[in-house]
This record gives sequence, C-alpha cells and structure tokens, in this order.
Amino acid sequence: MGAKLKKICGKDILALLMLLLMAIPALINRLRLKMQGRELWVVSEHATARDNGYVFYEYLRQVHPEIDAYYAIAFEGADYEKVKPLGNLVRFGSAKHFLYYMSAKWNVTSHKNGNPNHAVFTLMGKLGFFKNVVFLQHGVLYQDFKMFHKPRCNFRMFCCGAKPEYEFVREYYGYGDEVKYTGLARFDKLHGCVPDDDLILFIPTWRRWLKNRDAFEASEYYHRIMEMLNSPELEEVLERYGKKLCFFPHAGFKMHTGLYSSRNPRVEILDCDATDIQELLQRGSLLVTDYSSIFTDFSYMNKPVVYYQYDREEFIIKHCDCADPTDYVTYFDFERDGFGPVVGELSDVIRCIEESITKSFVLDDVYRRRAAAFFELRDTDNCKRIFEEIRTLG
Repeated sequence: MGAKLKKICGKDILALLMLLLMAIPALINRLRLKMQGRELWVVSEHATARDNGYVFYEYLRQVHPEIDAYYAIAFEGADYEKVKPLGNLVRFGSAKHFLYYMSAKWNVTSHKNGNPNHAVFTLMGKLGFFKNVVFLQHGVLYQDFKMFHKPRCNFRMFCCGAKPEYEFVREYYGYGDEVKYTGLARFDKLHGCVPDDDLILFIPTWRRWLKNRDAFEASEYYHRIMEMLNSPELEEVLERYGKKLCFFPHAGFKMHTGLYSSRNPRVEILDCDATDIQELLQRGSLLVTDYSSIFTDFSYMNKPVVYYQYDREEFIIKHCDCADPTDYVTYFDFERDGFGPVVGELSDVIRCIEESITKSFVLDDVYRRRAAAFFELRDTDNCKRIFEEIRTLG
C-alpha cells in the first residue's frame, strides 16, 4: 500500500477534488437525461483515436444517432482533426469529461485508463462505483494479465476478439456472463484492405522491466533492435527485392525513440505519436514482431507473421510477472498455434523475410487454417454485435 501511495501525484489529488465537485451536478444530469428518455454514452481510448474506441464511436454516430454519444480525446493530439467531423467531442481529463463520465449510462473504452483520471476512478471502481464500464479491449489477450481481472476492474462487459480468448478470459479472469465474444470493433476495418507489396513492418512490444534510460540502453532488447535496423544482410535483401522496412517503436518507450538509428536507406523509423498503427497494419504485407498481440490483427487479414523471440523466458518472468516460467498461464503456444515461424536469431528473421518475399507474401496453408479456427467470427458486424450486447445489459 505504501508503494502505491507514493505513486499518487498532485494531478490525482486535483482529480479527486474534481470528482467531489462534480458529484451533485453529475447526479442531476443523470436524472435529467433519464426523465427525458435519453442515454449518454462516453467513448474513449486514452486521449487518442486510433483503436477500438474510435471505430466504435464512428459506428455509433453513423448508425445510432439516437444515442447521445460523446468522445473523449486530447484536443491538442494528433488524432483530434480525424475525429472532429464526427462531433460531440470532450477534452480528455477536463471538467466536462468528469461530468459526462460520472453521469453516463455507459462508459465504453478500449483501455483500462480510458477515464478522466486512472488512479481516482480505479479506486472508485474498487469501492463499487461506476459499474457501467464496457471494455472494448486494446488487443486480443493470449496470456493471464492480472491487471484485467475482475477484482481489479469489474467491467460490466468484457469484449473478446477470438473464441479461444473468450473461453480463456471466462476461465481465468473471474468473469462470467460479462464476457462476450463479439469480435473487436477495429476488425470491421480490416476487410478489403489492399496491402503495399513493398512494405514490411517491424513492431516489437515493450519490456515492462526496463524502467529507465540506462537500463534500456544496456538491454538486449535495444541491442537486438539496433542490430536488425543496421544489418547489412537485411539491407541486401531489401535492396535486392526493392522492399522497405518500417520500424514502429512501442509507445511505452517513446521517450527513447531518439536512441534508434539506421544506416540502411530502406529502413524508416516511425514516430509512434504521429503514426496511426491501425492504418500501418492495413498497409503492411509482412509483420515481424515478438509477443505483441497486434499479430492477431495481421493474421485476421491472412497476412504473414514472423515471431522474433530471443528472450522468451525473461519476458515471461519480468514482463508477465510470473516467478516461474512453468507457472505461466496461456492458451496460446506460438509454435503450436502461431500464425508464422518462431525464431530466435536475426539470421533466421532475415531468411524468413526473404522466403515470404519470394512467395509474394502469400500465407502458408497451415497458418491460414490456424487463423480460420482462431477467428470463428470474421465479418464486418463486430461493432453491431458490441452495440447489441450493450443493449441487453439494460
């Protein structure tokens, strides 16, 4: 408890005061809406508009204008102009965001911290308040992340993007009927995409244990990335086939982006704040990742994936908070269930990239069959199913 208290900052104290200040106005607003037969839904991500929250909000505004839907976003952010034409925007973390969040019928979010203040509303949730959160998710879960367990979140509805994930969450996360297999909202946008045959993506996830710059610079993670970005062998393959590799740094390490560099003219290091990763995934023809759940989006589109996993045991212990790798809980074995080859050396990554290029990025039948079994739902009705399930909640 002491460690948690140390994390409380002045912003959290101000947020608590704002919550108290807005308590009565929110109650009045909620009663007013109820008397008028109206429903206020607040949709968000975490101040951005490039994930399931944005896609679901777009659906609400276009298909269900009868819902008083508002979107919380940073007005100074890169995504503001994109979502502005949909209207009904609220500045993320503002007094109005507090008021609307506290008086909403449903708070719909793709992120656990999709509220005006994460610390304050997490506390209020544990105290039994705000039991109206619909969790759209940020990606398909394939491991036991305790941060999403019911005692810590108590979501009113928990959306899943794949059938095995749905079964896994129901078994291990402490939920029952709150869990719904609807598909992820953003999957609606993954149909009919025309990939760029010259574009290869390199998108590793972050490492929770690398807390500061010194640890990051000294890490195998950083050195493996730099090795790939500057590999003469990779440069030769890209040059021979006329391809380009885009490296998308994880947002959790955006403060270290300046440390990345490449001498390879066919490698581009992207700005994670300025790049819409969903649009990037739609454009890419091949994905190299490690453990990031974005591989599920790529596989949903039947596009090839290469898993570059050189630190699996360390990742399980330090990132997944698992003291013993043998106690690691998952339903997904990358070798048995994955949608592409699993390798641990850069030379093998480059070999797999070249093989995929020579196959014109056509997915092997074995991986296509695995993807078909994983995604029982594969259509453009994901947002529709989410909306209909919310309607059944009352």
